[in-house]
Amino acid sequence: MKKIVVCVSSDLATDNRVLRHCELMHDTGFEVLVLGRKLPSSPPMPKLPFASRRVELPFTKGPFFYISFQLWLFFILLFRQVDIIWANDLDTVPPCFAISKLRRLFFTVDAHELFTEVPELQDAPIKKLIWSIVEKHLAINADIFLTVNHSLARYFNHKYGINARVVRNVPKRIKLPDAYTKMDQGLPENDLVLVIQGSGINKGRGLDETIDAISPLIGISLMVIGGGNAIEDAKRKVAELGMENKVHFIPRVTYQEMMRYTQIASIGLAYDADPCLNFQMALPNKVFDYFQAGIAIISGPQPEISGLVASYECGYIMKHITPESIRWAITFYQKHPEILETHKKNSKKASETEHWENEKVELESILNTLID
Repeated sequence: MKKIVVCVSSDLATDNRVLRHCELMHDTGFEVLVLGRKLPSSPPMPKLPFASRRVELPFTKGPFFYISFQLWLFFILLFRQVDIIWANDLDTVPPCFAISKLRRLFFTVDAHELFTEVPELQDAPIKKLIWSIVEKHLAINADIFLTVNHSLARYFNHKYGINARVVRNVPKRIKLPDAYTKMDQGLPENDLVLVIQGSGINKGRGLDETIDAISPLIGISLMVIGGGNAIEDAKRKVAELGMENKVHFIPRVTYQEMMRYTQIASIGLAYDADPCLNFQMALPNKVFDYFQAGIAIISGPQPEISGLVASYECGYIMKHITPESIRWAITFYQKHPEILETHKKNSKKASETEHWENEKVELESILNTLID
């Protein structure tokens, strides 16, 4: 049985994409170990059919985090019996690349975003240069390079001439748990409920603009489910504006629990305000979660998201991400409940096609090649 070690810098307990991939690796016949980190706020790990290990470091961000995490990965991989090293994103690539060359192991890179174009690096030229070097000289030299949507695949092909395989971050088609009710969460029964969710609700992802948009609106409640560096500022803003009864923050929870909350909503929000290239090319998994929950979607002009919304006629596509545009879209649905119901039904229909059982075929093809 071939041994594969999957490395990721995220909190494993809520990284459903990585856990789905690892489960398929296990089912294909690999002995799997997934390595990640544990944060002070991390929920317990779900029960898994494969091995996992999380490290709790004294640093949670910044250069000291990256250095300490990569050193930990390096020494784990150095002494671990392994055939294939699978690096998720650039921040795990240096130790994975080094060990793969040192021990002559098969090396795969799975890029779930355009790491060099995230907002946090746009005003940090030295950091951006370092990660660009990692991308150009290490990551693209992987034996297999895959990413999460066709826009990113085209980007890597155009820039480096590589053939990036595409496996989108699509959830399993599951029997959803019973939804919470508005009463359970203290939401007014007649309110139109919006949701924005994800483990990376960071600055530039539209939360600030959304709070401004709904501030003057009546009959609106917003649920913010998950974590990210925009949450604390958003909480302060909500308190300053006296909107505690309108905006409800829910911390990171397991996927099943998250979907119990998501199903309360009628509209899922999927847009980014920052014009950075990474956000413009993104296809966040929350879009597919909204399909599963059967809720309409308000999106921005990003091609991967808006293309799905337009294809399935399940939401409203904004040309610009401003508080005014968001407010107009929400008000449109308040005034046209019949259109909202149609879009919700179409979203649910989309979930019959957009699910992991269809999407995993490409990853199965890759894994079968590796195991042979």
